[in-house]
This record gives sequence, C-alpha cells and structure tokens, in this order.
Amino acid sequence: MIGGARDSGSRRKVIDVKQKSNSLTKGDGVGKTTKARGPVQRDAREVMAELVVKLSQKLEPQSTRKSEEDPRKAGLPGPNRDRLTVGVDLGDKWSNFCILGLDGEKLTEGELRTTPQDFAEFFQAMAGARVVMEVGTHSAWARDVVARSGHEVLVANPRQMEGPKQRKRKNDRVDAHKLARVGRMDPQSLFAIEHRSVEVRQDLVALRARHAVVAVRKDLINTVRGL
Repeated sequence: MIGGARDSGSRRKVIDVKQKSNSLTKGDGVGKTTKARGPVQRDAREVMAELVVKLSQKLEPQSTRKSEEDPRKAGLPGPNRDRLTVGVDLGDKWSNFCILGLDGEKLTEGELRTTPQDFAEFFQAMAGARVVMEVGTHSAWARDVVARSGHEVLVANPRQMEGPKQRKRKNDRVDAHKLARVGRMDPQSLFAIEHRSVEVRQDLVALRARHAVVAVRKDLINTVRGL
C-alpha cells in the first residue's frame, strides 16, 4: 500500500510538470504570433510631418553657422576687394588721405582742406568706395558729407583698435595709409562706431552751451563774493 501511494504521488507530479510545460509552450506561441503581426500602419500625413520636423532641426544649425561665418549677412563689414579703399586722417585744417586699389596697391595719397566744401568736391568726383576715418572733432560732419556722396564710411575707434594712436610719434600720412590697409582687409578690428543723428547733435550742443554758461555764472558770482 505504501509503495502504491508513492507511485500515485509520483505520477501526479509528472502530470503537473507536463501541464506546466504545456502552458509555457502555449504562452511562447502566443508571444510569437504577436511578434509576427508586423509593424502598425500609420497615416502618411503623420509620417511626413515627422520628417519635416527632423529636417528643419538639422537645417537650422547649419543656417545659423553660415550666418555666423559670413560677416556681411550678420550685419558686419567684410573685406573690401571690389572697390577702392580710402583712409583719411582728419586734422583741424588739413586732412591726409591714402587711396588703395582693388589689389591693395597704393594708388595715390595727399592732403585736402578739412572743410565740408572740399570734402564734398573730392569725394563726389570719386567712384563708390569704402572710406575709413578715426572718430574725432570733425568725424561727425565728415562722415555725413562722405556718405551723401555715395560711399561706405567706417568711423574707427582708436581707443580699442591696435593702430596709429599707440605710437609715440604721430605721422598723419602713415596713419591714413594704415587706416586704409586695416579697413580694406580687417574692418572688424576698427571697432567702428555710429555717430548720433544731426538733430541729436544739435540738442547736445545747446545743452553743453547752457551748462558752460551756468558754470561761468557760478564762477563769476563766487569771484564777486570773494572780492
């Protein structure tokens, strides 16, 4: 009896194991059938929209890089190889100029009077060019006169650029030549500035004149009181 009971128990265990294995094989078969169904069909519009988004994301960085590499597209002046380049060193009575050709050769140099009439006659007789000058007392009106004559004008900031103002001895002729050289191939190192409009400059002149009158009045009153 004991032996028969053991045999029946072992048979039950074998049957349970077979049932578990069958259930596992059925589960594997179900998983395989789900994998064999293939990809889910999607709408063509959704697929095209995703492709457009991916392409735009890839193209945007390239366009920004090109705009950063090209200074003219970014609003910055680039090298001047297709026009004449003129460097002008402004003086109180006389100004020196130097004209460079398309290949960078020196065409001519000389002097002209620092007056609006002489500047207008000189630059109106010249074809469109890039004119470089340093900021100073006369640079505001000189820039306006030259720009009205159809030229591109760059007003350099000598405090930031490595240029003629750093030399101990100043030579107006050499300064004009260097301004033309730098403005032709490396205009960004000029740190060009933009002058205020004529209306704003006139208002500033009135304010400064009033400030000077008030200061003189105060000094006169203090002097009379002291005497």
